Amino acid sequence: MSGPAALRLAALLAREKAALLAGDMAELGALVSPKREILEGLEGELAETGAPAALAELEGDLAHVARLLEAALAGLREGQARAQALRAARGGFATYDREGRPSTAPASGPTLRHKV
Repeated sequence: MSGPAALRLAALLAREKAALLAGDMAELGALVSPKREILEGLEGELAETGAPAALAELEGDLAHVARLLEAALAGLREGQARAQALRAARGGFATYDREGRPSTAPASGPTLRHKV
């Protein structure tokens, strides 16, 4: 790796990976601005040196973080879908009557029974 921006990017990718594995979304948000600054610096370094090979070493880290981000996003979407399903179930569930018309069956609330 050549240049300080490439080294800073490698360090930031390690932090980003750790935040993703820990599920620390606040840390991920905090890394957006520094990442932009590092990438701008890296563009400047590459323009000066003309050495895109310096990024070849970071390619594996970049690909791994991208896969982790995709997995985190898929997990968030799954959680959102599950939460929507639970909210929908609170109001009852959809069913059909004897004539085939849609009908809703009310959900009964939880009851607490005491044994005497």
